Amino acid sequence: MFGISIYLSENNDFETTIERASEKGFSLIFSSLHIPEEDPAHYSHLLTRLGNAAKAHKMQLILDISAESLAHLDLTIDQADQISKLGVTGLRVDYGLNIAEIAKLATKIKVYLNASTINKTFLDALLQAGVDISQVEAFHNYYPKPHTGLDIPFFKQTNDFLHQYGLKIAAFVPGNGEKRQPLYAGLPTLEKHRDIHPFAAALELKTLGIDHIYIGDPSLQPSTTDQFQAFQQNSTLLLDCQLDNDLDPQIQQHLLSPDNNRMDPARDLIRLEKSRLALANLNIPAIPSRACPTGSIMIDNALFGRYQGEITIALRNLPAESKSNIIGQLDPAAIQILPFIQPGQIIQLRLHTKK
Repeated sequence: MFGISIYLSENNDFETTIERASEKGFSLIFSSLHIPEEDPAHYSHLLTRLGNAAKAHKMQLILDISAESLAHLDLTIDQADQISKLGVTGLRVDYGLNIAEIAKLATKIKVYLNASTINKTFLDALLQAGVDISQVEAFHNYYPKPHTGLDIPFFKQTNDFLHQYGLKIAAFVPGNGEKRQPLYAGLPTLEKHRDIHPFAAALELKTLGIDHIYIGDPSLQPSTTDQFQAFQQNSTLLLDCQLDNDLDPQIQQHLLSPDNNRMDPARDLIRLEKSRLALANLNIPAIPSRACPTGSIMIDNALFGRYQGEITIALRNLPAESKSNIIGQLDPAAIQILPFIQPGQIIQLRLHTKK
């Protein structure tokens, strides 16, 4: 599942943000009660607004807390479950709570633990304390400061360990709209994702064992939100591209319609399995060939015989091929998505006009 992050500030119109996110298929909200840049005096009424919006759109609301931050709501850790009345469905506890307190809390509300810091000793102690593991999940941090995000080997090892205990795991990717203060440098869990397209980063997190993926920053560009929506609906990957201006209308119509990567995926190419049959009536003459960089969109011409009409996308830099015409190019952000295309994956190209 995909989620957004909402930060409790007076000038944040999060009701509108939540409504739009819900319409696009996002079902999770992350928020925090200990953000240094925010005024805790406003937490109570802002959290009431946030909880009401989450309930109105049937979205889960996970709140990052500590014993100190709960005090801003006039609550102690023993009363933390009362926060569920505001629409909060889970509490992420990072520090200031011992095993007995966490075990007790888990009997009242779902508890999310810091995925990067819990270990076998801690989890075994929780189980010994009688905690219902189905009431516990793991939640990685985001890292605002550049060069402080996690590396993949540690991340994957941690996730493999947590899954052995049956825990679901959440993590963050950065946004590509409004960036979060005070550094405005993105809020990823993995350092390599700091400057990567959010949707490509989310697809990589899925391959690394992440169950729930949140946008750490306040917003996404609308075109990126549409990519998350399409994937959530039926696993479609929207890939932005530029196409030749003089392209045959029938070829362009097929290019901009959903197709599938073949179930027997090629090493070097995405092969759109419906294209050859759909374009069988065309005679496609050869044009002068040139080298095919990664992301090149190609169609096999008459020189390829029975393969004429097959549309392919280069997964790596390829040499010139006289039997294939280059007819377009994926945008750089779409190229970042290529490594995560699965056999049989639904793919839909989306036209971006050259500026």
